[in-house]
Amino acid sequence: MNKNRMMIGVRLAIVGVMVLSAMSSAQAEDQVNSVTGVAQSSGLMLEAGKPDRLNFTFGGQVTAWLSPSGEWRLEGNIPHSGLLCGTYQVGLRFGVGNPGCTDVQWLTEDPSYVTRELQCNNASAFHSGGDSQPALAENYARISCAERLILCSGTCK
Repeated sequence: MNKNRMMIGVRLAIVGVMVLSAMSSAQAEDQVNSVTGVAQSSGLMLEAGKPDRLNFTFGGQVTAWLSPSGEWRLEGNIPHSGLLCGTYQVGLRFGVGNPGCTDVQWLTEDPSYVTRELQCNNASAFHSGGDSQPALAENYARISCAERLILCSGTCK
């Protein structure tokens, strides 16, 4: 009887190692979710005939704006499904594209991530952050698109 208990213990240990291994390999890869938004003028114009800022909406969850100086800000709720935790980062990049933001030429290859939140237990979290990228000021009049990116590591759903 003692030998049977020992065999059961060994089998349970093997199953436990397999489950932990599967979980860690599933969590090893970062996941990126992106949505592109079309620039909308704020309605107020500067002396040079440019809008005082460009507004962007991404799937109803996140909004952002960009000013002529290259300063930008984003905010919105990011949902998380599942009990296990994931770390979510939200970022933006800006570009010039056709109407509807097809065939976009991104002005920066890599997005600038400005928030980082650990989310667990089916909870949404409000993300808010911004950056100042003076290089965007040079292209402000041409910018027609932005891409909101969510980078998640851990258990992401």
